[in-house]
Amino acid sequence: MPIDSEEFRFDLGPDAKATMLLCHGFTSDPASMRPWGEYLRDEGFNVIAPLLPGHGDTWQVLAKATWQQWYARLEEALDEALALGLPVFAGGLSMGGSLTLRLAEQRGGDLAGLVLVNPAIFDDKPHGFLAPVLRYVMPSVSAIGSDLNKPDAREKTTSRTPVAAYASLRRLWKVTRPELARVTVPLRIFTSAEDHVVSPRNSAVIRAGVRSKDVESTVLPRSFHVATLDYDAQTIFSGSVAFMDRQLAKARSVHD
Repeated sequence: MPIDSEEFRFDLGPDAKATMLLCHGFTSDPASMRPWGEYLRDEGFNVIAPLLPGHGDTWQVLAKATWQQWYARLEEALDEALALGLPVFAGGLSMGGSLTLRLAEQRGGDLAGLVLVNPAIFDDKPHGFLAPVLRYVMPSVSAIGSDLNKPDAREKTTSRTPVAAYASLRRLWKVTRPELARVTVPLRIFTSAEDHVVSPRNSAVIRAGVRSKDVESTVLPRSFHVATLDYDAQTIFSGSVAFMDRQLAKARSVHD
């Protein structure tokens, strides 16, 4: 496994503002989160970015992984973040957004807020519902990674997309979408105007489904799906810091 595929952690000690848990997307790895994580570190935040099971390896390895395993690793990382003793936010790209939404549904009391980038909660592509059957006759399809507008940017992903793992991802959406109303934490959503992997309508469905009273949305005009590596990355990075600073200030004012 290349070193930049590995999970990373920045622990600034007790003087950090808070801790951000970052979750990468389907077929990708923490490398897509690293520029965001480094920015957050430089702005005074601890960062924990786990590598989800099956990712950062071959598509055949990923094919054996399930959404329950991905979620379990994210929960472990949340416990690691909570152990640092500071408020914890979670941020996710694509499937990482699906998983952090599930985390907010199940453990919202442990989170100070969510930052979602092109989050996925359903797939309106034709024939997607056939994935559970197709995996037996078509184990993999072409890779979905590197949907980037920036010509010199590349996302590290598996060489192909395993259909079995995609079918498991769809099962994650099936349990997460009906329970969006359980999400009450503050929410910051960044959505690319043009996305060839996840329809921007996903963000609208999430906004309509959650019960969070504090929801702020931003359209990214120049980026495609992997926006954390694209032209609008700085908008995401600075916007997430402003969002977290605002939530921390509100929490302080309540306690004062």
